Amino acid sequence: SFRGVIWRTKPAGGDAVAWKSDPLLRTDGFPPFGANGVDFNHDESALFVANTGNDTVVRIAKVGDNAGDATVFTNSINGADGLFVDRDDNVWVCANQSDEIVVTDKTGKVVAKLGDFDGVRDGSPVGLLFPASLVRRGEWIYITNLSLDLRPIAGQQSVDSQWAAQVKTHTISRIRFRIPE
Repeated sequence: SFRGVIWRTKPAGGDAVAWKSDPLLRTDGFPPFGANGVDFNHDESALFVANTGNDTVVRIAKVGDNAGDATVFTNSINGADGLFVDRDDNVWVCANQSDEIVVTDKTGKVVAKLGDFDGVRDGSPVGLLFPASLVRRGEWIYITNLSLDLRPIAGQQSVDSQWAAQVKTHTISRIRFRIPE
């Protein structure tokens, strides 16, 4: 969200209404995207929101159907993008500027860093290149490689820009759903 707003609709659809607006959901950082990936914890008492430009994950308390206070849950996830929360309340976050998945426990402590980027072969990324969203299916995590060259959008280069410019076929990667011991 460029405006720093989380929107909601009724289950059957309809007009979107602002659920939460907060400065923690906006950014002046790079990439220039604020509130991005979202998911609730297992008991739906909090919504976790990736703020890509600020490299943060924000926690918004949920009080009934209303949004409570927003606080920074954790910092320094480089390009925090799509995320999901597992049944143990670990938060799995795409770090699009470091080409990895960062997993934190429910306190915000990193418990795993998964994935890697191994170049571009025949126009396709090998491994993770600007991972943007992820979903769990059984014992696998499927991750979209956005492979986004930010130069035309933001007028600045990111660490992935020159690699992303070589991509002709966008891919989905998969990694095992497990936290290494």
